[in-house]
Amino acid sequence: MSSRAEAGQSALQQKQLGEEDNQNRPRESVLENNGYLLQETVGTGAFSNVKRAYSKTANQTVAIKIISKQKATKDVLNKFLPREIDLVRGLRHTNLIRFFECIETTMRFYIVMEYAENGSLLQLIRKEKSLSEERAKSYFKQLIDAVEYIHSVGVVHRDIKCENIVFDQRFTLKLIDFGFARGNMKPLVSGEKMKPILSKTFCGSHAYASPEILKSIPYQPQLSDIWAVGVVLYTMVFGRLPFANENNVSLLIKQVSAGPKFPKDRGASDNCKDLILKILRPVNLRISVEEMRNHAWLNEPHSNCDDSEFEKKMKLDPTLEENPDEHIRKLIHCKFCKENKDLQCTTVQKLYNRKKAGPKKF
Repeated sequence: MSSRAEAGQSALQQKQLGEEDNQNRPRESVLENNGYLLQETVGTGAFSNVKRAYSKTANQTVAIKIISKQKATKDVLNKFLPREIDLVRGLRHTNLIRFFECIETTMRFYIVMEYAENGSLLQLIRKEKSLSEERAKSYFKQLIDAVEYIHSVGVVHRDIKCENIVFDQRFTLKLIDFGFARGNMKPLVSGEKMKPILSKTFCGSHAYASPEILKSIPYQPQLSDIWAVGVVLYTMVFGRLPFANENNVSLLIKQVSAGPKFPKDRGASDNCKDLILKILRPVNLRISVEEMRNHAWLNEPHSNCDDSEFEKKMKLDPTLEENPDEHIRKLIHCKFCKENKDLQCTTVQKLYNRKKAGPKKF
């Protein structure tokens, strides 16, 4: 190769590197100009990734979902993403991930939201194989709180699954990813009856999809959300999906129509199984969130914690009385909670509520 050709090729390579730098630089400068310092990647998708970041303005860690306009489909850019941003702006609930702001450039969307330090429910189940009924019950109560709230304001999620459930620093459950969500879905009043608004968009994961979605018939999305929370409950308790043939829809429909089977190698109480069966059944028989709340399994007393032993620990460690935050940080729990490493035990909540009412707020 001649020296002139080599020089030309070198100049071309430098130009390409310069173009790559220019493509990367706006992302950093746009976020930096808005007070965000990007850190590591915590999640990836087909056309997006999620990075942890530090907000200098708010002095806290946040998560930033970065969506590439070049990789995303037209439906995502023109339909689902604008709808998602519009919906999450107006949602406020303890068990929903909090939205902070959206930044748009010519190349990308940046959705800034609350950071969930303790990962997803899917990661937790993979790590621990399955959850105790008491722990599953605590998370399930929070999940149906979130679902009941969004339904009350006319929003349906349509993609509830273990991957879209995360935990913050205190292991409070947060429902995330409203990419397939839709608003203005409150049933209409027709005479003395409520007429539901049906959905014809068949979205979400097959493993969590209700029979009506799998059969591609118009469906009431609130009831399909309820089906999905039933799949989540089953997965928490048994450590596996109730219906696993995602790639064969015909076989999956047969499994779903037959109802869930309970594995013999993992026990569960009769009340827990009964609730699962009442959720994972045909749409005309499916239990409502209100009926779930009144179900025996969700109203059983907490049997795994020894309150008296917990109170002894409080007396032995004076810092717990003086500083309940120190208790939260040290995770000094009763035997059950010590194993599970979370803050959902009722005895911990008793301490939390008692101290919250005292002179020190936290």
